[in-house]
Amino acid sequence: MTKYGNPWILAARPKTLPAGAGPVLIGIALSYRWESFDLLAAVLTLICALLLQVSSNLINDYYDGVSGLDNEERLGPPRAVSLGLLPANRVKKGFQLTLGLSLLLGTYLMFQGGWPIIIIGLSSLFFAWAYTGGPFPLSYFGLGELAAFLFFGPIAVYGTWFLQTKQLVPPNNVIFMGCGVGLISSALMGVNNLRDISGDKSQGKTTIATILGAQGMRKLIVLFLISSQLMGLITVSFYSPLACLIGIIPMALFYRTWWQILGSTHGKDLNTTLANVGKYLFSYSLTYSAIIYFAH
Repeated sequence: MTKYGNPWILAARPKTLPAGAGPVLIGIALSYRWESFDLLAAVLTLICALLLQVSSNLINDYYDGVSGLDNEERLGPPRAVSLGLLPANRVKKGFQLTLGLSLLLGTYLMFQGGWPIIIIGLSSLFFAWAYTGGPFPLSYFGLGELAAFLFFGPIAVYGTWFLQTKQLVPPNNVIFMGCGVGLISSALMGVNNLRDISGDKSQGKTTIATILGAQGMRKLIVLFLISSQLMGLITVSFYSPLACLIGIIPMALFYRTWWQILGSTHGKDLNTTLANVGKYLFSYSLTYSAIIYFAH
């Protein structure tokens, strides 16, 4: 135990888990509309999604630590490898274990879902590593927001829905809700990169934030968040006006955060903003899952 708490919990970053859980909850709710539900598949899908999120966090901690990108000037939460709280080789074994567990549990899902889930499962494993690792780490070349959008949005929602319904072609509500939650994951990545813009520039790391600049990135993040709300409202507008009013609640709860993103929050204070966007993602997922589940 250190002054930062358990170093493994620090490296796993449990506050980011809503990004993995949210799209699965939405996918399950959408499949219920098709009167299709497999409890075992739902539970395994959720566990695999959380394991992939933890794997991605450990991989990020490992590679940013050994590459020297994380240093004493870092504005984000403390990292286990860069601070010497965990040896790099132990963190490497940690993400190999979580990736292996995800593959092991996902084997059942691949067997149940066939080639669509095999493709989604294996590509998710690969990109969890390729986000920060390998010869072309996506997050170092301005592709972090796109990867977050795809794998924590449409791909995750569709994969969850497909496992429950076995329908290959998704309806519009699956596409819209997948895009909605994916846009929030992109916003999460955007706030992270906005906070680290100075350090990333000095280290030669390319992100959308370093390309657009701070003000351009702030506007893009808010655009992501507003668009996520529109995707949700389009989906539930077919149910009832009340569903739309309920759907606005998550955005309204965090309206101050959106104003802060536009200009009043900088540096380490963006860590609180990042946490609030994570809370918005989870409240958005719960709210719209409940609307989809209960609306008739």
